Amino acid sequence: MKNKGFTLIELLAVIVILGIILLVVMPSVTGILNRSQNRLNDEQKEAILNAARQWGTSNLLEDNGKIYLDGVEKKYVTLDELQTSGFLEDKKIQNMTDRGEISKNTKICISYKDYQFVYEYDGAC
Repeated sequence: MKNKGFTLIELLAVIVILGIILLVVMPSVTGILNRSQNRLNDEQKEAILNAARQWGTSNLLEDNGKIYLDGVEKKYVTLDELQTSGFLEDKKIQNMTDRGEISKNTKICISYKDYQFVYEYDGAC
């Protein structure tokens, strides 16, 4: 009678080979995930800046290099203001790197240079 199956050595060899493949593939997969998360963060910031530009086009006035909103000098706009005014979707915004929520008080700084408004994400206003 002939036994069918694998020996212990054959099973160990397969496990070792799978382990080696895993050691080779994991750094590549991790790198791809990190790059995609960074790209998502960059695209999210660009979307926020575009919303701020649209908001600024609709609401801001410039006089002698100073920026005004309804007669009051304005140096920044918050995510909350963009969401409340409908220029940014009203939902939680997450940092894709650490999955933490981005505060609605995050500022987009507004300045006026070379005859145009300049928007900077979370700058020191």
